Amino acid sequence: MPISDRRAAPCRFCGRSPAPGEHRLPGPAGPVCADCVEAGLALVRDGRARPSLGGTPLLAAERGSDLACEFCGRRERRTFFGFRRPLARMIGGPGNAVICADCLDRAGDVLNRALRQR
Repeated sequence: MPISDRRAAPCRFCGRSPAPGEHRLPGPAGPVCADCVEAGLALVRDGRARPSLGGTPLLAAERGSDLACEFCGRRERRTFFGFRRPLARMIGGPGNAVICADCLDRAGDVLNRALRQR
């Protein structure tokens, strides 16, 4: 897909097209907008479903779910000692996109840096 097509692609989670000058995080299957990153961070923190600004439901993945994060491919977190811990994930959008809490956190950092450089 050409770069110009990727920049105009809708958000994976809410389906909205980008507004002029809007920063979005690129992803393997499509971009994620800042509003969905913010909603996702709140969702993985409190576990409550909420609608995206595009009207699609954003849901928390159930514990033990087999859905892997589209960004990093993980389903669980491994500790230093090799223990497996659940990894909170958000599911949403027309194609049931999945992103984990760690990738949402990194996305928030990237978007914050981009906004500070304006």
